[in-house]
Amino acid sequence: MKKMRIFALFLVIVLVASALAGCSSQSTSQTPQGSSTAEEKEYTLQLAGAYPSTGDTPRALATKKIKELIETKSNGKIKVEVYLDNQLGGDREILEGCQAGNIAMVSQTTAPQVGFVPELAVFDIPMLFENLDVARKALSEPSFREKLAQRYEKAGLKLLLFEPIYYRETTTNKPINKLEDFKGLKIRTMENKYHLAFWKALGANPTPLNFSELYVALQQGIVDAQENPYEIVWASKFYEVQKYLINTHHIAFILSIVMNKDLYDGMPDRYKQIINESMKEAADYLFERAKAQNDQMLAALKEKGMTIIDPTPELRAEMQKAAAGVEQMVRQDVGNEVVDELMRAIEAAKK
Repeated sequence: MKKMRIFALFLVIVLVASALAGCSSQSTSQTPQGSSTAEEKEYTLQLAGAYPSTGDTPRALATKKIKELIETKSNGKIKVEVYLDNQLGGDREILEGCQAGNIAMVSQTTAPQVGFVPELAVFDIPMLFENLDVARKALSEPSFREKLAQRYEKAGLKLLLFEPIYYRETTTNKPINKLEDFKGLKIRTMENKYHLAFWKALGANPTPLNFSELYVALQQGIVDAQENPYEIVWASKFYEVQKYLINTHHIAFILSIVMNKDLYDGMPDRYKQIINESMKEAADYLFERAKAQNDQMLAALKEKGMTIIDPTPELRAEMQKAAAGVEQMVRQDVGNEVVDELMRAIEAAKK
């Protein structure tokens, strides 16, 4: 009888051990997406933007290109879902979502990011880049780019792409050929203290206004002028209510793509390499596409009846003097270090 009890106890121990072993085996096999290693794990990344998906604009095409490149290079292991047209919110909302990890990647300009990365105010200094090729070379300078990336990382963001694609230009209903022509000009601008200070220094009367109200305001003469890239001038049909386009090239329009840093850091190295390579290819595609489209749109605006004015060297020099005061404002707000870093990169790019 005693032997039977010992044998029964032995059977219980064996059964319990087998059950525990079975649970352990099942847990190991049920890794995410049914894979057993991090390298084989599949990812679905959201790429959000607050700009339109319609048409063949460089920004919309670049986001589609990124999706294609990442999915192809990863053999479908990384899927990219593109959400444009404010589908996931405006610029601030989607960047907050990216910081929190609710949105993987965000595509937008630097302007709405200043509240998250204060040093980006350096790109609000007007008249920085004499052309977009110089701008691209300066922003790609290794030392500057690395420090810029570190500042994004402090905000919990991984910088993946940073490309100058347009300039903000000026459209008016009167010609601008000399500094005095800016005097009293009622120009719609962004609600940005640096931009406002620049136009005031030129003698203009900057007027922040909701973009949705701008066409009617120009039509009714509430404002005389506005400043935006060719793409927006064309898409908004400002050529119907503005006669002159002045190539002021006063602010570079920079597109950035950022990713939640924790998500990026947690991905396998091979996947990080795929994302980095895809972003580099997309950046080249974006820059060349934007450059070609700028030329096409300028010609199209001219065909629509706009008179194109290129500022004289004398006028450009006066505008650069006006920008000097804004540079001092930015230095006071974010310090000399980041401004000096950018100025050194620009000088190196000119050589």
